[in-house]
Amino acid sequence: LYDNFESGFLNNNLWEIIKSGKQWSGEFHNKKKNNEYYWQFSTISPVKNEKGEILLQKRSPTKDLYPNCWDLSVGGHVIYGDSYEETAKRELEEELGIVVQLVDLVDIGEVLVKLPSSNEYFHVFQYKLKKTDSIRPAIEEVSEIKWLSLEEMKESMKNNTLNWYPRPTQIIEALY
Repeated sequence: LYDNFESGFLNNNLWEIIKSGKQWSGEFHNKKKNNEYYWQFSTISPVKNEKGEILLQKRSPTKDLYPNCWDLSVGGHVIYGDSYEETAKRELEEELGIVVQLVDLVDIGEVLVKLPSSNEYFHVFQYKLKKTDSIRPAIEEVSEIKWLSLEEMKESMKNNTLNWYPRPTQIIEALY
C-alpha cells in the first residue's frame, strides 16, 4: 500500500476508489511521534435511535487527542487478534456501556481519515439502539452526549456550531 516510507504510503488510486463510492480495504502504516512506523487498524461505530438520530459524544477533557471535541458515538483501535466487529462491540461497551451482539452491527464502509499527526483507516459499523438498551457513558472517555439528525450534524459541521474532532467530519463526508 505504500510507495516507500519517505515518499508516502498510499496508492495513487486509493482516493479514486473511495471517491467513486466503491469499497476499499487494506491497512496503513502510521508513524509515532518518535518516527517509528506501525500498522494501524481502527473502527468507528455510530449509534442511531428509533428516530434515525445519531448519538454524539463529547470527548472527555482528559483525552490526549482532541479533548472536549464532539465525535461520533464510539471508536477504537483494533487489538491484535481481534476482528473489526469485535473491536466495535468492545468499544460500544467500554465507552457507552451498551452490550451488543455482533449480528446487530451494520457494516457501513471504510474510510481513510487524515489528521495532522496521523492517517488512520477506519472500518465503520452502525448500531441501532434497542428500547432495552441503556446508555452509561464512561466518564474517563465521554463528558456529554447528544442526539442529532444527520442533517443537523452536517449543518453543525458546516457552520462550526460545535467543536468537532476532525475525524467525524471526514467520515460523514465520505460515507453519509
